[in-house]
Amino acid sequence: MKGQRIVVIGGTAGMGLAIAEAAVAAGAAVVVASRTQARVDAAVNALGIDEGVTIDIGDEAAVGALFERLGPVDHVVVTANAAATVPGAIRPASDIDLAAADQFMRTKFWGPYHVARHAPKTLREGGSLLFFSGAAAGRSLPGHTAIAATNGAVEAFAKQLAKEIAPIRVNVISPGLVDTSAYDAIPEARRNEMYAAAGASLPVGRIGTVQDIADAALFALGNRFLTGAVLDVDGGRQVL
Repeated sequence: MKGQRIVVIGGTAGMGLAIAEAAVAAGAAVVVASRTQARVDAAVNALGIDEGVTIDIGDEAAVGALFERLGPVDHVVVTANAAATVPGAIRPASDIDLAAADQFMRTKFWGPYHVARHAPKTLREGGSLLFFSGAAAGRSLPGHTAIAATNGAVEAFAKQLAKEIAPIRVNVISPGLVDTSAYDAIPEARRNEMYAAAGASLPVGRIGTVQDIADAALFALGNRFLTGAVLDVDGGRQVL
């Protein structure tokens, strides 16, 4: 990562911020992007970096303008995820809020799609795109019909794209349950119970940390023999 330029869209909180922090520690020049200026400013200050931008990843024109302005980069990571802000998307198919589901897909699927249309024009040799799906793509979760479909779409898109834009590499990380600020709205006692129960059910005996995801992300970015892959970083949930 030393000397490489990495853009992390969604890099101001949770897994994205942890990836940005790990990349900075590895010697990369990092650009973080998020919807809100306050989050961007806070992340820039916390990371000690020079570049942060505000962007709505669901706006293709804005995405195109961003990469035209940034110029050459080595890797783009997209962790942006609207699930926490659109709870109406987490419902059974018969009761789903279609507007909420559409907003989720606009960020989680169409966002990476827009990135894939514009970022490759600026990627240097050896560059890659790294997208995020989620455990619901491979295992059924209550009320996650729309989210599972969106995550599955991200994975299928990345596999197709890995061939279309080769030699640029395209990979996906599918995280399991990770302790992030996305669950802060849940009362602490209930949240801890959820984490403990979920961890006890996994082969590794615990839920994930943002550092687990950051480690996997840096591996995916740095391994030039890895493309078209979906990395299940989920504590073994897929084998249960």
